[in-house]
Amino acid sequence: MCGVSGIMYFNKKLFVKKKYLDEMNDILNHRGPDGKGRWISSTKNIGFGHTRLSILDLTSSANQPFVDKTKNYVITFNGEIYNFKEIKKILLNKGYSFKTKNSDTEVLLLSYIEWGLKCVDKFRGMFAFAIWDNIKKKVFLVRDRIGVKPLYYKFDSEKLIFSSEIKAILLDPDYIPEIDEESIYHYLTFLCTPAPKTMFKAINKLEAGTWLSFDEKGNSEKKRYWDPLKDKELTDIKNINKVIARTLEESIKYRGISDVDVGVFLSGGIDSSTNAFFFSKNSQKQIKTFSIGYDREYKSYKSELNYARIVAKHVKSLHFEKKLRKDDIKNIIFDMVYFQDEPISDPVCVPIFYVSKLAKDNNVKVCQVGEGADELFFGYSNWYRTLKIDSILNNIFFPKFLKKLILWFYKKFNIQYKYTSDLLRRSLEKKPIFWGGAEAFSSFEKNELFSNGFQKKIKYFDSWNCIRPHYEFFNKKAKYKSIENWMTYLDLKIRLPELILMRIDKMTMANGLEARVPFLDHQLVQQTIDLPKQVKIKNNKMKSVLKDIVKDLLPNEILNRKKQGFGLPLRDWFEEGLGIDEKKIIYEFVSKTKFFNKSCIRKIINRKGDTRLWFILNLAIWWKIFIKEPKLKFS
Repeated sequence: MCGVSGIMYFNKKLFVKKKYLDEMNDILNHRGPDGKGRWISSTKNIGFGHTRLSILDLTSSANQPFVDKTKNYVITFNGEIYNFKEIKKILLNKGYSFKTKNSDTEVLLLSYIEWGLKCVDKFRGMFAFAIWDNIKKKVFLVRDRIGVKPLYYKFDSEKLIFSSEIKAILLDPDYIPEIDEESIYHYLTFLCTPAPKTMFKAINKLEAGTWLSFDEKGNSEKKRYWDPLKDKELTDIKNINKVIARTLEESIKYRGISDVDVGVFLSGGIDSSTNAFFFSKNSQKQIKTFSIGYDREYKSYKSELNYARIVAKHVKSLHFEKKLRKDDIKNIIFDMVYFQDEPISDPVCVPIFYVSKLAKDNNVKVCQVGEGADELFFGYSNWYRTLKIDSILNNIFFPKFLKKLILWFYKKFNIQYKYTSDLLRRSLEKKPIFWGGAEAFSSFEKNELFSNGFQKKIKYFDSWNCIRPHYEFFNKKAKYKSIENWMTYLDLKIRLPELILMRIDKMTMANGLEARVPFLDHQLVQQTIDLPKQVKIKNNKMKSVLKDIVKDLLPNEILNRKKQGFGLPLRDWFEEGLGIDEKKIIYEFVSKTKFFNKSCIRKIINRKGDTRLWFILNLAIWWKIFIKEPKLKFS
């Protein structure tokens, strides 16, 4: 795992400075503390930077940026190609020679030389990389199929700047950080910013499963090279459990490939427990597991440490745990937002940060995580509630006129069923009622939140525009157009890559730790993305496929426990006070930006235990760090 960065000048009068690349490397040092490198083209108009977290081939021969022997191709690469050994054999048979013994970076670059951008079709892994092709005179930016690894960029008539993190792009002396106003609106819908936008005006992120190229004149081309529905596998439904079990175990085994120790994040839920079981089964030595708990029992979140201990004993792991206190939020919240780059308003960032630190402090550089299982196997309780609501709203016995009447009634008497009114409106407009698993504010609430001045602007914004292309593609390509499959597909396109996976990437990398996501192996995604409803949910049992696969492999206490989800007792801590002056931080942001209605914000602040305060607080801290007092500039 690493940090990548680079500059390409289209203006022939501008030249890349070594110091500029070095400063970009320095700001990404947490992503790769084991080494730094830079490369500048002979024409001086292109430069790549790299910070290395040594995982495969620990020798200096695998350092990056990596240049092939002809010096026509250069790569800076963040990620892992898990099947690189198989691909290397193919390349050797084609006559290629290798400078390194065990580097997936060299395999990736030679794969590009052999197959061009179609090389990505051969990779099982996570990746974000840039290649300079001196034959085609182009820079190619590529992000992996699912979006496990981030890649940001900014370009204008004079230059392209790209990086694993926005912080490196902010070093551009010509760029003045500004808030992208439309992104604020979408943030309150999705709790993240859907690609290609970011919260920074003029800075974009490359969409998952997409490549982007620039030639020396600044001409660009973008292409989506993969989609789970377009590339789905024709799965044998009769033997679905066997097919998925085989792919899952293979995926977990692949993600154990490393020249350093690999651990497992263990919550005690079925996802992380499955991960720990299969990883331990295929490991040649005792594995390490890591868990987070809390200093006491809380009303809003029950400790999972006991379940984690049961699994750790079951797989015979060397187990480590840490109990967090409320002060632990206070101690990291500003650093946490800094490492996020743009607001990732998921409180789970806190325990992920600390469990990552726990792993790193115990000499582990790589950890397997359970993200993605809920999306693939229908594991969210709010998804199940949405199913029930959808069955009511779209029932033949719930006619259009009745929906309109209820909406009128809500509006007339200002009844506070604000989210329900959104669902009614979507149903009336023949839109899917599910807009993502992270909706925190209804459209009514968003309008209330914004100031009068900003409300005039938001009338042109509509989060449906972010969803519509995915919905149209889903209806075109899906065989089973159920709401269950729509939920999986939409969250794979927005919430997963831009919220859930970014909280993992940013919090683990803040601690110099690599996270691997076996449930999001693209082959597994292709097998599960378009299944019949009766396969995904049996007898109203969520995660029925996964539970059937592991029913004889995990303890009954884990199989039969009530799902809770990885989290923290945020409601309790808000009621007690976080220990920082969150009111002052938020009011300063509101008064100086003019986006929000102060009285409405005050209601949220004064509403005891309203966890949505977290979303506003994260936004305010982000503004304070990156917009109000920006300090990131090339010196």
